[in-house]
Amino acid sequence: MTDIILRYNANIRPMECLVGNGNSWNTKDWEKKSKVGRENRKNDLCRHTGGSKGFDKHRRNLEKIKGKKVGFAEVLLHTHATKECKKRLNDGEINANDYNKLQFVTDRSKRSYVSYMKKLENKYGNTDCDDMEVWESLHPECQGRQLFGVGSSDPHFVLTGTTSSTASVSDTRQLDELQKVQAELEKEREARQNIEARFEQFEQEREQERVEREREREQERVERERERSEHARWQKYMEAKFNKFGKK
Repeated sequence: MTDIILRYNANIRPMECLVGNGNSWNTKDWEKKSKVGRENRKNDLCRHTGGSKGFDKHRRNLEKIKGKKVGFAEVLLHTHATKECKKRLNDGEINANDYNKLQFVTDRSKRSYVSYMKKLENKYGNTDCDDMEVWESLHPECQGRQLFGVGSSDPHFVLTGTTSSTASVSDTRQLDELQKVQAELEKEREARQNIEARFEQFEQEREQERVEREREREQERVERERERSEHARWQKYMEAKFNKFGKK
């Protein structure tokens, strides 16, 4: 009868079931394969706590539970933070920005999370957003559906909450909307420039009218002064003539 030997392996699984005769695991060939397997598991860059579910499924489940769209950083915490860390997050003992207190199943997942959050904050001023290019820049060695934190799921959906095709349509619509807004802003800018030009012309015309009125008033003053001067000379002439006539 085939013996079943349970051997503990602390690197990756609680138990491994090895099937064979009593000495099958004690051969040089098996020891060589076991050593290679252990090293591979140590270097495994995709360890997480998501189980067999895809990361897209985890994102959908989180959104159903919370009743709203969640960010990729929250999905990353849900699938890569330790059980104890997630409990402390749920209990409110720590928050997603307590980088020193957060615990992840691998150092790489923590480094990636912290770097992602800091890059979002530097780029947008906050971390309440997603940016696929930022996440991809942190893992240039990963490509396509093997992107770290995504696995075989749709990267665009896991990172942004929309499928690649939907995102393409959405981007096109957003571009159209942006162009419409830009066109409206351009019209408003032209209208504002026209109003400013008309106002400037109005100010110039009003200034010309003021100068003209000042010139007319000055002419009237000069004319009145001339009339007073002529009247004074005539009056003086008449007084002199009257005095001369009286002496005779």
